[in-house]
Amino acid sequence: HLPGVQRARFGKLHAELVVTLAGMTGDEVVLRAIAAAGYRATSGAGHGSYAPLPGYPAGADVKVVTNDGSPVGPLVKLRVAGKYTVLDVYAVWCGPCQLIDARLRELCAARRNIAVRRLNVVDFDTPLAGQLGPAFTALPHLIVFTPSGRRFEFEGYDLKRLDQALAAK
Repeated sequence: HLPGVQRARFGKLHAELVVTLAGMTGDEVVLRAIAAAGYRATSGAGHGSYAPLPGYPAGADVKVVTNDGSPVGPLVKLRVAGKYTVLDVYAVWCGPCQLIDARLRELCAARRNIAVRRLNVVDFDTPLAGQLGPAFTALPHLIVFTPSGRRFEFEGYDLKRLDQALAAK
């Protein structure tokens, strides 16, 4: 508890700490406490961001389909002929999504028969989330189409299911 702070919450969508101060308490109280904890902070909205993820290997078949939770139309149309197509539904604030992303980067470095289509759902109330329907209840959410068109859909950090889908005929 920090004297002068009435309430604090982390806004995951914009990576910002929102602090409500009491009376005459100034921003410097919070900024000093954050600096003492070893972090950097700036006063005012609109300064938050997440660290960018590492890039995919050169030559990897990876495309961002939506970065703002917009609907994308029929998912089957994102399928890439002759490849395993992974529709990676994620959010930048989702830790397990970052772990799946790391695994997909490894797979793309080792295999050329994988296409990754990234869909940033942003949050659970965006148009894309609505398009995904009632099966969409958690992140990460992966949809894998095999080259023959079989569809696998699962949620969570489940590398075994991902590997099984990428080995299926």
